[in-house]
Amino acid sequence: MTIKKRIELNQGCFLNPANKKIVVNVASKDILNLITQELKTRYSPEIQKQVLEETSQLLPSFVFEELLKRQEPLGNVNPESLIIVNCNITDVDVDDLEFNLSVEAYFVIGDTTGQNHFRANRIVLWSNIWGDEEELLLDLEDELGEQFWTNYQIQLLFDEENQQTIELEVSQTDDYAARLEFSPSLQKFLPSIVPFTDNEF
Repeated sequence: MTIKKRIELNQGCFLNPANKKIVVNVASKDILNLITQELKTRYSPEIQKQVLEETSQLLPSFVFEELLKRQEPLGNVNPESLIIVNCNITDVDVDDLEFNLSVEAYFVIGDTTGQNHFRANRIVLWSNIWGDEEELLLDLEDELGEQFWTNYQIQLLFDEENQQTIELEVSQTDDYAARLEFSPSLQKFLPSIVPFTDNEF
């Protein structure tokens, strides 16, 4: 009987031969630190100005004007006051190029007048879990068969001390207003994103 060994991928990842799932070990603290730093940078005055300048060249004027109205209360925020109050993992995806972890982060940020703003950001974190070793990918293809080309099943581990964690980077961020809504069935307030609507434009 052939004993199949565990195939190690990039740091923090391996193939579980028992269930053919790619196991990815992520560190909760690293995710929180990465998101917090990204948001503090994003809300710095210099980056805010740069983002507005770039956006003004990409969007129709009436859409950009609406965005300016939404961003106006955030013109004088203090990035160091930012506190993340909730994070939800909304999607996990792996293809033949990369691993993506989509997160909704809800946070409070204060401005120079002392007023607090409740905001949300959709952030995509990515990692190259495959590595560059051709032999490793060939072993993986042999192990997964047709699944290697069609469907990668993922198993997330959080804070597994006996396994290295993956290295994540921010690949995309989208800013939104946020609100708290009361859920009668759960008897608690839940955060949600305020989406753009067609009639705003």
